[in-house]
Amino acid sequence: MEGFFAIKCRNCGGPMYSHQQTRSFDCAYCGASTPWAEGGPEPAPAMGIRHTPLQVVDGLLKLTHVSQLEPAQDSDWYYYKPYWRNMSLLERLLWEDPATADEFQNAEHVSVPCPFCGAAFEGKSTQSVFECPSCGNKIGVADLLKPGTFSKRLSMGTGAEYIPEQALPCRISAQQARANALALVHQHPEAFAGHDVDKAIGEQMALTYVPVELADLRMMASFPGKTPGKESQVYFEVLDWAWPKTYFVDIPLMGLLEPWDFSTTAPFDPAMQEGDFRVIAVEGLLKKSAVIDKLTYSLAGNDAEKAFGYGKKSMRQWARSVRKHASGLMLVPVYYVDRPASDGRDGEQVRIAVNGQTGRAAAVVFSEKKEIHVQAPLNPGLYLSAESTVHATPIEVKYAKSPFLYKIVRIGGNGGAVQTATAGEGTCREEKPRRKGLLSRLFGE
Repeated sequence: MEGFFAIKCRNCGGPMYSHQQTRSFDCAYCGASTPWAEGGPEPAPAMGIRHTPLQVVDGLLKLTHVSQLEPAQDSDWYYYKPYWRNMSLLERLLWEDPATADEFQNAEHVSVPCPFCGAAFEGKSTQSVFECPSCGNKIGVADLLKPGTFSKRLSMGTGAEYIPEQALPCRISAQQARANALALVHQHPEAFAGHDVDKAIGEQMALTYVPVELADLRMMASFPGKTPGKESQVYFEVLDWAWPKTYFVDIPLMGLLEPWDFSTTAPFDPAMQEGDFRVIAVEGLLKKSAVIDKLTYSLAGNDAEKAFGYGKKSMRQWARSVRKHASGLMLVPVYYVDRPASDGRDGEQVRIAVNGQTGRAAAVVFSEKKEIHVQAPLNPGLYLSAESTVHATPIEVKYAKSPFLYKIVRIGGNGGAVQTATAGEGTCREEKPRRKGLLSRLFGE
């Protein structure tokens, strides 16, 4: 690898850092700004976030969009079955995108000479921007450090040519992400006992840009009422909800990384990213309904349990309405790691992730017998704009009259003051897999 050069300020000689939002190199000392070279992608159009308010008629909620209920059930898509879900990210890549897997497996360690201080240090051949550990300056690779330049061989997925043009900038360093992941593991030692995840976090955790679709989610679900034969209906809203457009990462784990703040999106220019990172393409063969059902089943059950004490397994019927946002397809930064394939306890698989925007860490520990979801609290000093993921407090409703008009029976929790997605507390809950029928147990389907 040849052609290294220093990213240096022409004004004062200080180090410059790439800035996704302004599409420039910014000097850390004098504040000078140098635009990226011409030829990069144009900024993506502004996100069209328009939330449709609930209609109120004579003091009643009009819920036409979620009134046609059907039996509620957890998604049983084959990618959620043990054979597929137990595959690590690399194993899945070897199966479905061997060319990209080969690129990462054969990545070479290269010696990088620092133009600033003369020290030499190690990096990977898949990187385009390096940081000298001796002087802290940034070094670029001349043939790769061009706006819009990115090897599609390094993008994961069979639809590798389809990478969203906009992204949420990553604000959490790799060092901080590892620290947050380790803190989560050490706070819940019983969940990770028997797994050498500390080593995996230190050696394997990598920044991964995951494609998501931004939407507003509205749901109705029914639960057994207090009176025999009666049902209670609960209405849910999640604004700025992001669901993954790939199955290369664990779907339930992605749901634990909320909230996301969409107020500051930027054109995604992979050549300007620092360090060793991954990009996952939008999966064209993804079964949209299966992903939405998997996430909403847990969402409805967990939020209803918190608000009213209803159990997820008692959910009887539901209806879902997903309203896609204009320009809502984007990449979100996630630090992601699978446990080593050789490390295990009773056939359990462990996956840990850190939200690259907020720093929230989460993990799933699962086997055919049980599943544990662990989520760290949000940093209490974290600021979230009005355009961030919000789970409105669920409300119990009752049908009043045609056309699809409902009255509010009660508001969950303490009257709606708490919004569940932005609450600061962490969680650790066991999700018991649905019991298999006789044929499934016999034939493994």
